[in-house]
Amino acid sequence: MKRSNNRVVRWFGLLMLSAAILAPANAAETSHASVARSETPGRIVIAPGFDAAGDFSDGMAAVRVGGRWGFIDRSGTMVIRPRFADRDAPFSARFSDGLAAIRFGDKWGFIDRKGKTVIEPRFGGDDYSPPVFSEGLCAVRDGYKYGYIDTTGKFVIAPRFDKASNFTEGAAVVQEDDGTKAYIDKKGEYLSPQRFKHAAPFREGLAAVQIDGSYGYIDHSGKLAIAPRFDEASSFSDGVAAVRTDERFGYIDKTGRTVLEPKFDGAVLNLLGESFAEGYIAVELGGSTKFAGPIGKFGFMDKSGKLVIQPNFNSASNFSEGLASVSVDGKFGFIDKTGAFAIAPRFTDASSYSEGLARVRIGKKYGFIAR
Repeated sequence: MKRSNNRVVRWFGLLMLSAAILAPANAAETSHASVARSETPGRIVIAPGFDAAGDFSDGMAAVRVGGRWGFIDRSGTMVIRPRFADRDAPFSARFSDGLAAIRFGDKWGFIDRKGKTVIEPRFGGDDYSPPVFSEGLCAVRDGYKYGYIDTTGKFVIAPRFDKASNFTEGAAVVQEDDGTKAYIDKKGEYLSPQRFKHAAPFREGLAAVQIDGSYGYIDHSGKLAIAPRFDEASSFSDGVAAVRTDERFGYIDKTGRTVLEPKFDGAVLNLLGESFAEGYIAVELGGSTKFAGPIGKFGFMDKSGKLVIQPNFNSASNFSEGLASVSVDGKFGFIDKTGAFAIAPRFTDASSYSEGLARVRIGKKYGFIAR
C-alpha cells in the first residue's frame, strides 16, 4: 500500500477471511491558483504547481515551492509566502485555532494566518512533529518539562510533566516522572488519582487504559466502563473499537459487547487501521503478514463484518466526506459507498478529502480537487 501522511497505515492485526464473508503558474506569487469552474466531479480548483503539499486544516494548507514552505487558503491564494525551510515548517505543519507552529532555530513559535509571529519561539520539542493547538490549548516543552499554553502563549498549566498529549474531549494524557500516565483537565487538575502504564486519548466518551497487563476503558470520571480483559485495545470510532484477545481480533461497542468477531478461513485480511470511518473500514485481502506490503487487494468492510465493497483495488484509504481514495494500476481516484468511481482514477497520488478538498498529484506537481 502506498503510504502518505494521510493514508491509513497503522496496522492493528491479521484476520482470516471466511468464504461466507468473501461472497458476493509561479506558486511564489501572491495568487497561485487558476480555479477551474467545471461542474464535473473531481474538478481541479487549485492548479497543480507545488512540489509538495499538506492537507487543508483550519482553512489553510502548507505547500512547498522551490525548497521553501508557505501556506495557501482555499482559493489557492498564497497568503503566507514560501520562506520556511523543511526543518522549520515540516510537512505536518498545520493551522489550528488560527495558529501554526514554525521552528525558528532550535525553538518552536507560532504564526497567525497572515504569517506574523504572534508567539515568540521559545519552546523545545520534536523536530518533525510540530506542536498543535487543540481545544484552545497546546502542549509545549519548556526546558525538560511539558505544560500547556493558550493562544496568547501564556502558560495556563505549568510545565511539570515528562510528556503531554493534546486535549480531546476536555482531557489530556500526561506522563509523570515515574513513567506512568494520568489524565488532567484544562485546569491541570487530575481527573482521578489513578495512574496507568498505557493510556489513550478520550474518544466518544471513553479512553483505553492498561491495568495490570490488560486493557479496558474508563469514562471521564475515571470509573471503569469496560473491564480490562483485552491484550490490545484501540480508541472508539463510529461507536466501536478494535480489540485483541490472544490472537483473536474483533470489535466491541461501548458496553463492551462484541459486535464483530470475525472467524475467518482462507485468505488473510489485514486491518489497515483499527478505526471505522463513516461506517466502513478499508481492509486488505490476500496479504500474508502485516509487514509484507501491498501484495493483496483492498476492499471495505462494514460493522457487521460484511465485505460491502469487493477487493478490487491496489490501495485504499478510509472514507472521508463520503468518498475514499483508491488506486488501480498505479492511478488514484475516488469511490463512493457503493464502490463505484465518483472520480475516475487519473492521478499519480491522492489524499483523503479534508475540508472539502483533496490533495492530488498530476505528474510531479500537487494541486487540489473539489468533490
